[in-house]
Order: sequence, then structure tokens, then C-alpha cells
Amino acid sequence: MKKICSQIVLLSILVLSVVSSCAAVLSKSFDVAILPNEPFQKGFQKSITVDSINEQNIQLTLFNGDTKDGGSRCADSIIGEGLVSYLNGLNSPTLYSLGDNEWTDCHRISNGNYDPLERLSLLRKIFFNKATTQGVKPMSVKRQGELGEKFSENSQLVYGDVMFTALHIVGSNNNLVVTEKQCKKKSNRAQKDCNAATTEYKERNRRDVEWLKDSFKIARDENLAGVALLIQADIYFPFELSDGGYDDFLKSLDEKNGFTDFFNTLVNETHNFKGQVVLIHGDSHYFKVDKPMFEKNGTLTPNFTRVQTFGSNETSWVKMHVNPQSNNVFSFQPIILPNVRELQQK
Repeated sequence: MKKICSQIVLLSILVLSVVSSCAAVLSKSFDVAILPNEPFQKGFQKSITVDSINEQNIQLTLFNGDTKDGGSRCADSIIGEGLVSYLNGLNSPTLYSLGDNEWTDCHRISNGNYDPLERLSLLRKIFFNKATTQGVKPMSVKRQGELGEKFSENSQLVYGDVMFTALHIVGSNNNLVVTEKQCKKKSNRAQKDCNAATTEYKERNRRDVEWLKDSFKIARDENLAGVALLIQADIYFPFELSDGGYDDFLKSLDEKNGFTDFFNTLVNETHNFKGQVVLIHGDSHYFKVDKPMFEKNGTLTPNFTRVQTFGSNETSWVKMHVNPQSNNVFSFQPIILPNVRELQQK
């Protein structure tokens, strides 16, 4: 009997040891790199950014789209093969969320008069045909759609007690076309093309909302410390949120706004999650960290943070430190590197 009891005690100690070890791994702090938008800026490849990231101990890299600038061609050699090569230069696995410059805006004359839906289909087949992140050292992810097909770009992975979720939310009103100006601006599009764009938006918008809700459900069920959401669009543009600007932004959230459903769902899910939430996006190309969400009574939503990464002519990137044991979970440090113009003058 004593021998059996001793074995039970020993087994209990081993189980507790394993559990403690797993908990230590889950709660360990780590660093994440947030790439700048437009790694290909007017023919200049921002390899200096990759070199800088590789010099540090980065566990995961995030890229929220805009492979190139908004006025150049949507060629396969840039938005496809070029980006694959660029991301393969990183030592860390990279979670990629599509941007408008690599498909939504490709109808523009300056972009080559491409069919945006054809570009989107190509991108899905190139970048989301496996259940892994991008990069030479990929990490497993869960995808919403069939691999390489619709909505396969929506991704989830849990790492270090945090849910990382990539959602396909892009600039240019999320591909929702509601005015003739939106349809024809810088473009030779016919009305049928703009109708097709709106149809695409409506279908994807429903799936984005589902994916957002699912991510928070997993985070709640698993009692995760945080949720990090990766999108391309600056959903607050063009509003300056100070001095009543937040109220003006809320008033803009109607049926003509391609971000209304996403934002309203984000507010509801964040208010019903006890951990920290960070929204990581690009689009407006101006680095900022702020807390642009409020409760109905006007008080700040304390567990929500927004970070907008660098873009355009900047090669700088953002280091996000994740400490699941800290109150804020996420903290941010800009890593400042020379501007593209500075490098071209050398």
C-alpha cells in the first residue's frame, strides 16, 4: 500500500511539474516585430528593415499589407514573388494580412488596370495555400477558408498566451463602393465592376465578423491574456479623434462605411473580454499608439490599444513586447532607421 501511495505521490509531482513547466512557457515574455507598410517603395526594397529585425530576438513578425505604394503596377513580380522573397529573408515566421495596395486599388490606371478580384485570387493562392505563416521558419495557423481559396487569408494562432488574428480589413472603404466617385476615381472601371466589388465586400465582411467573434471566444474559453488583431485599414480615417472627433467618427458608422460592422463588433467583444486587446494596422503611414475606444458613458475603454505602423518612405519598424503577466500585456518601441530618401541619396 505504501508503495502504491508513493507512486501516486510521485506521479502527482510529475504532473504538477509538467503543468508548471507549461504555464511558465505560456507566461514567458517575448518580442514581436511589426513591419512598415510598403516594403517595395517606388522600386526601393526595404531590406534594411529585415536586417534590423534579424539582429534581434524576434519570435513573430507581423505584416499588415500594402506591399507597394498605391501608384505603381500590381505586377506579379512585386505583390507575389517579390513579397515571398522579402518575407523569406526574415528569420522569424510572419503573419500576413492583405492590404489594399496589392489588390483593392489595382483597378487604377497607374496600377495597370488590373481586375482586383483576379489579383485577390492570385494572392490567396500564393500566400495562403498552406496552414502556416509566411517565412522560411513557418508557424502553424488556423485558416478560416479552404487553403488558397476565399477567406483563407483570415488566420489565427495562439502563442505565448495571446491570440494573434489576421483579418482581411482593407483601406479604400474595405472595397465597398457606394458612390460614382469611388467607382471612377483614377480608374476606367465600369459600373458592373464596382457592383462586383461591393458584392465581394458584403460576403467577406460577414466572414470577417464571424472570425473576429471566434477569436474572442477562443481567447475567453482559454483565459488568454490578450488578443492582437492584425488588419491593414485605418478604420478611423479621416477623423482626428481629439476634441469631439471620436463622436464624429461614431456618426460616420453607417451603411455606407465599410468598417461599421467590424468596429461595432470589436467594441462589443472588447467590452466583454477581461484581457488586453491591441488593434495593429497601417494604411495612414504615420506611427502612433493610442487608446481610441470609449464606453457608452464616455469613459475610456482601458483594455483597448491601437498601434499604427510606419509606412511610405519609412524603413523603421515597431517592436511589440508581450508580457502576459503584466497588466498591459503589450508595450511598443519604435526602432528608428534611415528614411528611404536618405538611403537613395547615399
